Amino acid sequence: MSLTLAVASGKGGTGKTTLAVHLAAWYARSGPTLLADLDVDAPDAGGYFPAARPVAPDQPVEIAVPEQDQARCTACGACASLCRFGALVYIKGMVTINPVTCKGCGRCVRACPAGALVESPVRAGRVSLALLPNLALYQGLLTVGDIRSTAVIEAVKQRAVDPAAALTIRDCPPGATCPTVRAVHGASACLLVAEPTAFSLHDLENALRLVQALGIPVGLVINKAGAGQADPRRLAARYAVPVVAKLAWSHSLAEAGARGQLCLEDPAMRRCLGDIELWLDGFKPKDAP
Repeated sequence: MSLTLAVASGKGGTGKTTLAVHLAAWYARSGPTLLADLDVDAPDAGGYFPAARPVAPDQPVEIAVPEQDQARCTACGACASLCRFGALVYIKGMVTINPVTCKGCGRCVRACPAGALVESPVRAGRVSLALLPNLALYQGLLTVGDIRSTAVIEAVKQRAVDPAAALTIRDCPPGATCPTVRAVHGASACLLVAEPTAFSLHDLENALRLVQALGIPVGLVINKAGAGQADPRRLAARYAVPVVAKLAWSHSLAEAGARGQLCLEDPAMRRCLGDIELWLDGFKPKDAP
């Protein structure tokens, strides 16, 4: 049975991507593994795998945006009244369309009684694939200036599927907003990465509430332990969330991360990854190897 692990965080900079790429490399040592970089505003997981072989071409992610046929439009305003995103506005007998804020749901097109709206594809981003032995790296990249990150996230999720892979790891966007919801949704389990700072704890609570509302089993990893005074363990206890692993602050690990280097032989990192592996084993069927 294949497991999907979402790696997320309440705020950026806690070490979420660091953990995701190390887990991917850790599991790839023993079998096929998928890593999906869903932080599509700024994907950087690929920087840790410079030897990965790109599989060309990248696949575009397109949104079906409505265009108006002025000759057929009766200016009834039905389309604008149904738009939840403010992409269609009805003012003084005229309908205007903002293609930037349109999410491509198609509701307006189906509702138009005059058939005055037709859909036209607009590129929101792209999905790339690069390969290493036992590791497939999917990355989504949002088009510069676009805001429809959820469409790109969903496209990566749909492509990053391999029944032979024992584990799929999702490097999710930070926060507790729509992109995070889309990235975490459907995962077998979720790890939230936090650091011992007040800022991290504030946003961690929002992320905890989000993941628990989705009904996804969640565990906490404390990164940079000892580098701050705040205690994520208290918040974890309040929400009955296990602290799965801790990784102490290390200048050498921080330096390696800044260079995009993996540290699988570092003793502290190995302990952290081993603790996470033990936790994930609890989600496998009893007859699984």
